[in-house]
Parts: sequence; structure tokens; C-alpha cells
Amino acid sequence: MTNYYEILSIRLDATRDEVKASFRALAKRYHPDFHPDKSRWAHDRMQDLLRAYEVLFNPEKRAVYDRTLSHLEKCHGSSFRESLRKNRSDPAACCELIFLDLLEGRGREGMALYEELCATHHPFKMEEHMKIGDSLDCGFLLAEEYERQHRARAAFALYRHVHEQDLCHRYFGHFRAEIVFRMRQLVIAFLKGDRNLPFALEGFAGALREHLPRRERAFIYKKMAEGFMRRGEERLARLTLVAALQLHPGLGGTKKIRTRLRMGRLLLGR
Repeated sequence: MTNYYEILSIRLDATRDEVKASFRALAKRYHPDFHPDKSRWAHDRMQDLLRAYEVLFNPEKRAVYDRTLSHLEKCHGSSFRESLRKNRSDPAACCELIFLDLLEGRGREGMALYEELCATHHPFKMEEHMKIGDSLDCGFLLAEEYERQHRARAAFALYRHVHEQDLCHRYFGHFRAEIVFRMRQLVIAFLKGDRNLPFALEGFAGALREHLPRRERAFIYKKMAEGFMRRGEERLARLTLVAALQLHPGLGGTKKIRTRLRMGRLLLGR
């Protein structure tokens, strides 16, 4: 795992102002314009600095990073991974191995082991075999990996499970909004394709609706209406568009669909 503190040359307890100051100083030093003879090296160095800054300047992302870094450092330099591999009959050891794989960049190996556990221990829940904090961090990293591998449904299911567990245990704090945002983005992506429309509807109703502001809910209802229109289900399209405009009467981008549904302008005042 890349140590972002080392990249930015700052202490573990550095303030946000110190993070920003160090980033600016190093960005000036390593900018490609100042290294025409080593432009590729400078570009790579700048990318490292940008990734480190993006994480450490954001309090929520930094909190998750600090937890994962601490966990990895605890295992560093030992035969911890090998001992876990030899104990694959133990679900708890497998969960630790999944977590370690995800932390060390072996995401596909972690996914494969997770799916093996789900197939042999149904239903499988990591929180039954790990500390709740570790299980939530691991679940979040696993959802990220599924998203990277373009397996959006599996990613959404994990984000939703992590979110539900977090609501019970209040672990993530401000980072909870990031999980809701990621679920929102996946639901919007699902609504772009008719094949995933039922999954999007279920995901929105079951995990998101109560955790989004009115404007966000209105936007998603509008996207649902567009999806129903593509499928020729005009009654459902009208109902969801009505729901959108009741939440946010001034919602933009509805003129075309209102025209197709022959709904006119009367609805805007409701």
C-alpha cells in the first residue's frame, strides 16, 4: 500500500493546511515543465502527489485510509499472509486474507475468495467473522473493487450492506455520505439501460430514497420516468414524473418528456 504521508513528506498528524502547503511545494518542485529531460518521471511523480493530496486533504477519505494503513502496517514484515492462506478452512482467516488482498492491491484475488465463501457459506456475512470496523472497511474496499471490475450490481449490493450495517453501528461518520453518493451514481447508471431498470427501482426504494435530499430524489424519479418511456410504459412514466415534480416543481429537463406524455404545464404548479 502506497504511503501517502511519505509521498507528501508530512507527519501522520499533519493538519489540512500542512497537507495543502506540502502538496503545493512539491508540485512546484516536480512539475514536468521543470524537468523536460525527465518528463515521464515528473508526470508519474505528479500523479502520485495528486492521489496523495486527494485522499489526505479529504477528512472522510483520510479516515478510511488511516484505518487501512494501520491494519496493513500491523501485518507488515511478518508471515501473516502465509498463515492465513494455510488456514482457509476458517472463515475468519479468509476474511482477514480478503482484507489483506484488497489493501495490497490484489483485488481480484480478494473478490474470488469472497465469492468462494459466499458459495460455501450461504448466507455469508463478514461481520460475523470480523470486528465490525474491519468488516465495514473490508466491505467498502470490496465494493470499490467490484466497481473497478465493472460488476455494478455486486458493487451496489455491497455498498448497500455496508450502509445498512453502518446505520446500526455508526462507524463511518461523515464518510457515510460518500457511500450514499456511490449508490446514487450506480442507480443513475442502472437507469440508463432498460435491462437494469428493475434493479435500479429496487435499489432506490430499498437503500437510497430516505437518505437523499428532495432535489436528488426528484432527479432520480425523472430518470425513472425516462426509463419507463423507453419501455413504452407511459402510465408509470407519468406517475414517476408527477412524483419528481411534486418534490421539486422547478426540476429542469422535463419539457421533452412532458410533451411526449401530453402532460402540458399544469403539473408545474402542483
